[in-house]
Amino acid sequence: MALQGLLLALIVLRAIACYDRLFDWNPVTILGWLLFCVGGLFSLYSAMFMGKLLTPLPIPINNHQLITNGPFSVVRHPIYLGLVMSAVGVSFMAVDTGLALLAIALFALLNVKSRFEESLLCFLYPHYADYQKKVKRLIPLLF
Repeated sequence: MALQGLLLALIVLRAIACYDRLFDWNPVTILGWLLFCVGGLFSLYSAMFMGKLLTPLPIPINNHQLITNGPFSVVRHPIYLGLVMSAVGVSFMAVDTGLALLAIALFALLNVKSRFEESLLCFLYPHYADYQKKVKRLIPLLF
């Protein structure tokens, strides 16, 4: 959790350092803005969709119910997808290798975090394995 916060903070700080490049309106920065906005909105929508079941830790709360509809029908971890999309978007906006590497590190960390979370969910919900077969973890249709 702390590492995730650190990576997100580094992405923000690096983006601020690249501020002058964020508004060079060319196809790459426009794509970056699109990814950033769509990713942020998708994360926010997914968090709101979870409602009271949302926790800061990857550990399900008591009386947790498995959500498989809405954004969870697109990927099993839609908040993580949105965060990665936004991070990739910022790296495109700034056309910055450092930001791209931070986005890759964020993806790797969230992949590990999601695997841990899923080990708990498989224990709590025997039918979680069926959900895993139907819906990809972090990237729709791919991964």
